[in-house]
Amino acid sequence: MTQSTRPPGPLEPASEQVRRWIETPIEFWEECEQKYGSAVSLQLGSLGTVILLSDPECVRDVFRLPADAFECHQYNEHYRYVMGDLSVLLQDGETHYRQRRLLAPMFRHEQLLPKMTAMRSIVLDTIESWPRGTPFNPRPSLHDITFQSMVLLLFGDRTSPTSSALISAYRQSVSGQVGSWGPWRNFSRLQPRIRTMLADEIMLRRRDPDRPGFMTHLAASLDTHGAHLSDAECEDHVFSLLVAGVDTSAISLAWALHWLSRAPAILHRLVAELAGAAGDETGRGLLSLPYLHAIYRETLRMYPIVPTPSGRKLLADTRIGPYEFAAGTTLVPCTYLVHRREDLFPDSGTFRPERFTERKYAPHEYLPFGGGARGCVGEMLARYEFAIAISSILARWQLQTTEAAELRPVRHGTLLAPPDALAVVVQ
Repeated sequence: MTQSTRPPGPLEPASEQVRRWIETPIEFWEECEQKYGSAVSLQLGSLGTVILLSDPECVRDVFRLPADAFECHQYNEHYRYVMGDLSVLLQDGETHYRQRRLLAPMFRHEQLLPKMTAMRSIVLDTIESWPRGTPFNPRPSLHDITFQSMVLLLFGDRTSPTSSALISAYRQSVSGQVGSWGPWRNFSRLQPRIRTMLADEIMLRRRDPDRPGFMTHLAASLDTHGAHLSDAECEDHVFSLLVAGVDTSAISLAWALHWLSRAPAILHRLVAELAGAAGDETGRGLLSLPYLHAIYRETLRMYPIVPTPSGRKLLADTRIGPYEFAAGTTLVPCTYLVHRREDLFPDSGTFRPERFTERKYAPHEYLPFGGGARGCVGEMLARYEFAIAISSILARWQLQTTEAAELRPVRHGTLLAPPDALAVVVQ
């Protein structure tokens, strides 16, 4: 790669760039874009040269890269200790493609629709204990809701010995400290005991393939040689879903409550729309409500939960837009910066769901779930959980509006979450 084709970037030491990337990501990314443009060269420690991209055309080129042109496991290495060596986030090429094909059927409409009533019950049971008329942080209860929902989907119910043990372990080691990523380390220390339970579940479901839940699908799946997946791979898929599918959905719900509490007109319009679907006990009609869906999309635009999709480390010299990048360079589309482009999202700092009823956006312009060969397989589940939870909360509680200032996000592992100062009031 010639020097002239390499984007500019900060000259501060790599250690300082890593610190800012972790501790103040929003400020760091905004400063880099302002100083250097929509393609910025960074030095991020063990990742080496990282190119932060916020030009939609470059993002489109990245998403079009074939799966055998890059690796992502280096970028996702920090997940290994809690998800396991065989997690889908740590695989590349053909192995990653095979695992995506294995997991994707679990998140189709026909698999999720029958569980909507049970998922609604989880929400209603949990939010019943919310304090009336007193400011409180809803995040712990939202994380508990999404964890219970994932357990329900995995095992078919929440009362089996394995389900109960997982929910208990989560509450003891994670849910009381949802403001940071660290508690998942406590959960990971329970892996030997949890893996023993999961191995028993796998055996039971191979004997009885009619048991409900995603776990049955995993236990019955075959590898490329026609043999059952190893217990270790099935278990790692479970850990991956418990981690990646819980915090992300809970954080999106927390952000939504924050934005709605600051926008009485938007909240009023949403409540009116939901009232029209109140007779649908199954919740299926929720998915066709346009304003609810616009609020969901705008929530994920304002502060995307995953602000940078898995970074792609190039395996060969590759042209992206006007740049020629050398093998070994890691390309990282910055979802947050793309979502704050004024040419795509005018008045981008304002929460305005109507923009999604006025215009359609291409996958490289709006990308809360990544894209290309590494797009998130759980996108449909996230939409279901959001619709069920927000509609249930607003059916049970009146959300009090406030003129409090907008909150800025903080790091939650690789995610962007509301700070501990988040508070709402319900009546």
